Amino acid sequence: MDSPGSWISWWGNSDWMVKGVFVTLSLFSVTGWSIILHKGRQYQSLLREERRLRGALDGEGGAIPAGAGLLGRHGHEVIAHAVHGGVNVWEAGLAHALREKRMELESGLTLLASIGASSPFIGLFGTVWGIMHALQGLGRQKALSMDVVAGPVAEALVATGIGLLAAIPAVIGYNLLVRRLRRLMTLAEGNLLRLTDRMEEQPPAVERGAARGVIPFPTATGGGA
Repeated sequence: MDSPGSWISWWGNSDWMVKGVFVTLSLFSVTGWSIILHKGRQYQSLLREERRLRGALDGEGGAIPAGAGLLGRHGHEVIAHAVHGGVNVWEAGLAHALREKRMELESGLTLLASIGASSPFIGLFGTVWGIMHALQGLGRQKALSMDVVAGPVAEALVATGIGLLAAIPAVIGYNLLVRRLRRLMTLAEGNLLRLTDRMEEQPPAVERGAARGVIPFPTATGGGA
């Protein structure tokens, strides 16, 4: 049975290129997992806020405190500057704020997609380089055996393994995060429509609320959606 040290002996035998590929892909893996965990928590928190906001808008009325969902975080400034322009101005301003927020929330996803797309090829490059380097070394051997061949080949295949280890979580994480972001923006856009409908009912209440630092909305006259 192989000793534990034999599993990492390839590091001492590999050349600088294979080592560089291994270090690069290890950094890619750590970066990818950091993005996945950070964005996952961020999107989940915002989804909870948007669901609470939807419940408030579909409920008995009241006021949206500062920081409630994407609209609550950006809407106060928009309404404060456009409060005399009518509901169309408010709606356009809030829609623009949502688009800006989406661009902010998408930060990191491009890097994650790039890690998922490039890591297998970087690993493959390391493998090809390692096999080429191994064959050059084997050519200088007078007698060949499985022990002589297996070591250099295993050393080269490590690059492919770490490439897949970095790529698979990045691809899966990217797809899940994009799906969650799409769900989040759908909720936020629905809340925007609900909010502008309420604003249209009582524009003076909006002006008074903007001055107090809240986005007010009147009690719904009909049943909740």
